[in-house]
Amino acid sequence: MDSFDRIYASLRGRSVDRPPVFPQIGDHAGIINKLTYNVMYQNAEKAADAHLKALKLYRYDITSIQVEPSWPIAEACGATVSYPSDKNPWITKHPIKSENDLEKLEVPDFMETESSRVMIDGTNILAKEADVPIAAFMTGPITFSFQLMPYELLIKKMMKNQEFTRKLVEYSVMVIKEYIKELKGAGATIFVACEHDFQMLKSEYIKEYSLDYLPDLFDIFDYNVLHMCGKMTMRLNEIAQDLIQIQNLNTINIGPYVDISKTQNLLDNKIGVAGNIDHVRLLPFGNPSEIEDAVEKAIKASSGNPRYMVAPGCEITTDTPIDNVKALVNATKTF
Repeated sequence: MDSFDRIYASLRGRSVDRPPVFPQIGDHAGIINKLTYNVMYQNAEKAADAHLKALKLYRYDITSIQVEPSWPIAEACGATVSYPSDKNPWITKHPIKSENDLEKLEVPDFMETESSRVMIDGTNILAKEADVPIAAFMTGPITFSFQLMPYELLIKKMMKNQEFTRKLVEYSVMVIKEYIKELKGAGATIFVACEHDFQMLKSEYIKEYSLDYLPDLFDIFDYNVLHMCGKMTMRLNEIAQDLIQIQNLNTINIGPYVDISKTQNLLDNKIGVAGNIDHVRLLPFGNPSEIEDAVEKAIKASSGNPRYMVAPGCEITTDTPIDNVKALVNATKTF
């Protein structure tokens, strides 16, 4: 099988020759190719070239132009974003501070903002030149809402003003929808919705402000992955049946704190699981032998489920040694 066959078969729950490797490599590709962080958001050609070189070096099964894409899209919506050369970008000014601010916002033209244009143009280059499927990463309804409005303000709104919170999430969904349509037009075939903030919210908030909107977003691509960071075991127990009911949700991506086998059973094996290799301590600070052991343990925990993908719990960090990423990929191929 080639990577296209392997990825699509796994997402459908069909037989595979081995688990696909879903590596979530973003700025790491630039750093190992001697680029500064800011270039990855300011030059589509250089960013795409870095990802093509990383793909050739590691030989994993899926790639994308970024895996932490919310800064460029928030910037397109009016946020002020700092793009330093020596660290990841961050939002310095949110576009929404009050209810009046929300009323002024429209869905932006993503090609008018340099950073979001780079995401689209870079995806197009990868789609033309990479020999693996291209993923469209974007933060989900809740997480993107937190990129538009500061956490401390929006958390209060969730508790005290549900009508405003709903309007903000609906605006976020409109933006996400139009952006991922652009990425699909550029050649991406798989949508990855990143909800980094589920672990800090009540399950009723997760359902009301994210899960209820996902069917609309998952109607755009044929294949969809929901990424959930952190200590999600308790939340998964509470929302598993809601996840099963979401049409076109193929796979969830879990972190090292979540058990693969128990999660597969919880989801009645109707949704795939990608994970749960530790990206915080093991991948950057472990040695190749330890990583190989973790991959073997994860594959065994999946019990041969063809939906399982070897993946880190979140983005592979820029300081992760090249040999450790190679160990992640090679252990999957040789197990």
